[in-house]
Amino acid sequence: MVRVHSKQRVEEVAVAPGRYGALRIPAFRMWFIASIVSNIGSWMQIVAQGWLVLQLTNSPFYLGLVGLVRAVPTIAFSLVGGVLADRFDRRRILLVTQAVAGTSSVVLALLTWAGVVTVWHILTIAFVASIFFAVDNPTRQALVPDIVGRENVTSAIGLNSAAWNGAAIVGPSIAGVLLTVVSAAGLFLLNGLSYLAVIAAVLMLPALPQRASARRSAMGQLADGLRYMRRSRAVWGLLALIAVPSILARPYIQLMPVFARDILGRGSAGYGLLMAASGLGALAGALVTASLGGAARRGVLLLSVTLALGITLVGFSESSSFGLSLCLAAALGATSTLMMSLTNSLLQGIVADEMRGRVLSVYTLIAGGLMPLGSMLLGSAGAAIGVQLAVLLGGLGTVATALLVGWRVADVRRLQ
Repeated sequence: MVRVHSKQRVEEVAVAPGRYGALRIPAFRMWFIASIVSNIGSWMQIVAQGWLVLQLTNSPFYLGLVGLVRAVPTIAFSLVGGVLADRFDRRRILLVTQAVAGTSSVVLALLTWAGVVTVWHILTIAFVASIFFAVDNPTRQALVPDIVGRENVTSAIGLNSAAWNGAAIVGPSIAGVLLTVVSAAGLFLLNGLSYLAVIAAVLMLPALPQRASARRSAMGQLADGLRYMRRSRAVWGLLALIAVPSILARPYIQLMPVFARDILGRGSAGYGLLMAASGLGALAGALVTASLGGAARRGVLLLSVTLALGITLVGFSESSSFGLSLCLAAALGATSTLMMSLTNSLLQGIVADEMRGRVLSVYTLIAGGLMPLGSMLLGSAGAAIGVQLAVLLGGLGTVATALLVGWRVADVRRLQ
């Protein structure tokens, strides 16, 4: 059942949790379309911003620094964002975060058009915007069951992931064409305007169920959330299952240029093909998640996918054939996306509504915060022992994690 809210009454409408069932819910359809528009704008800005930083500094160091300053707020403020998502109206939070994100892109566009932009402007704006994104992410995730009901959470999460991964293919392509036509400033402005689509979708959402008003302090609520996660073996088992691959496996993408140039001998063209294969695989993985509907034994499926991710990474690290590497890159994209999307949907299904924001803030912290740290770890290990061996060890660590959690945490195996 999905609740449809109006000012006068709440009605219950049956929506079967079949394939892509979330799309049958009008509110989610608006949200999904708005997400596609906004995600394309975000990818356009990522491309334009990287190009502008390189023009201003001619230094790969600053390209990496932009990624770091975007990751720090995720680590520092995600837990706070989870508390806010459980404490206040989630729609109002999103209106604020989306407005700030859009405004930051417009400010960057104006600075660039005026010819006064510096790399420090870019770093500062990226840092400030990322603080609000650290609040936006757990709120956005926690809002999904409010829109579609628990029965369609898996479908909705898969579709949201598809919207992001599909935009990862379309957005950079559009940016590459428009960069010479409207310049980086024009792309920043287009991204700023794209947030209006999400703001409109949020404004059109029906009223959400009222949660009990918070009587605890924010710090008390945070402590309650952490205790809740510690007591639930299924919750901490799921979080542990994705934490290790987020450090050891998912950062493989940052080392793709080394594999393309130094191991496979294919240069920039080969690098582009490997990235495209990974992106297409990720999109396929998201669509598979969306099609699962009410599939049974998703805990076992998650463990199997995580195991497959580790094995595939081991194979990729040892491959010297470009054709085989393309296939493995696609499989890595698919299994990585499936792992994260399945974990998200399982968490959404078992967590109490009043704790959802705080639990998903830890998920956001792991998904968005640990991966940059893993990139630094894997890169440092690659410099010390060789990239192939570093990635091989990352794959073996992921395999060991899947086997250990599957063996020791029966609650994860039993999840439906």
